[in-house]
Amino acid sequence: MLGLSGRNTGRENDKADRMNAGAEPLRRANAGSWQIELLPKRAYEARYSSEDAVIGFAFDGQVGSHSFGGDKKAEFRSPPNGLAYVPAGCDVYSCSRTGGEYLKISRANSFARTGTAERRFSGLADPVAIASAHELRKRLLSQQPIEPLNIERLLQVLEDRVQFFLFGRDNHDLSGAWMTARRLRLIDEIIEARLSEKITVQDLANALNLSTGFFARAFKAALGKSPHDYIIDHRIAFARSMLRASEMRLADIAHTAGFSSHAHMTATFQKRLGARPVDIRGSLIFPARARARHIERL
Repeated sequence: MLGLSGRNTGRENDKADRMNAGAEPLRRANAGSWQIELLPKRAYEARYSSEDAVIGFAFDGQVGSHSFGGDKKAEFRSPPNGLAYVPAGCDVYSCSRTGGEYLKISRANSFARTGTAERRFSGLADPVAIASAHELRKRLLSQQPIEPLNIERLLQVLEDRVQFFLFGRDNHDLSGAWMTARRLRLIDEIIEARLSEKITVQDLANALNLSTGFFARAFKAALGKSPHDYIIDHRIAFARSMLRASEMRLADIAHTAGFSSHAHMTATFQKRLGARPVDIRGSLIFPARARARHIERL
C-alpha cells in the first residue's frame, strides 16, 4: 500500500470523523525538493495518479485491497517495515478498514534513469531503509525544529535504497522466504495475546517448532528487524492506539502494553519516536469535541 490522502465531504466527513476520532494529526515537511507526509494510522479509501515518483514506507502491517496501473483490484496483506516505490503517472487505488502509519515521500524529477517508468515494488524489508525511515518518523514526531540537512541525509538514503532495488540486488539471506504470511500472522497473534506479559524470542521460536537461532535469522531476513525490536514495535503501536482511544492513566497504559513502568514507556517512546506519550496525547485530534467547542463559542 502507498500512503494516500483523500478528501471526503458532507455525510462522509461525519463518518470519517467517527472512524478516525482521536487520530494523530497528519504531519508534513519539505526538505529541498522533497515533500514528506507522515500519515497516521486510520481507515482510508483513496485513488490517485501522482505527478512525481513516490517512495513509501509502511510502519505497520496492513490488510485491504489495491490496484496499480489500471490492474484489477486485489486483496493485500502487507508486513510491517516495508519499503515501496511507485513511478510517476501510475494510477493507484488503495483501501483499508484499519490502515497503518505510513511515510510518503515525493520528489520532482526524481528517478530519471531509463527503465524506471514501468517499475514498482512494495513490502521490501531492508535494514538500511528501516533505520532511516524510523529516524525520519522520530524527527517528524519530535517537538524540536526540523533540521533540513539531517532530513535530507535520511531522505537521500531512502532514495539510494530505492535506486538499488530498481537496478540490482545483492544476495539476501534465503532463510527469509521461510517466514510466510501465515507464520507471521501466528507470531502477531501470539504477541498481541500476550502483550502485557513477558515475551521471549524462545517463546516465538517454540511456537513454530524452530531453534531460536534459525528463527531469529529468518525473521530478520524477512522483516529487516530482530524479533525483540518487533515486539517493542507492537508495544509502542498498542500504547499509541490507547492514547488515541482512551483517557486511561499513562501508568495503566504502560502496564497494559507490556512496559515495566510509565518511565520505561516514556524512555522507549523518546528513543523510538522522539516524543513522550504525554506529548502525543496532547497532539491528538478529536473532531467531535473540537466541533462541539466551536459551536459553544458561536
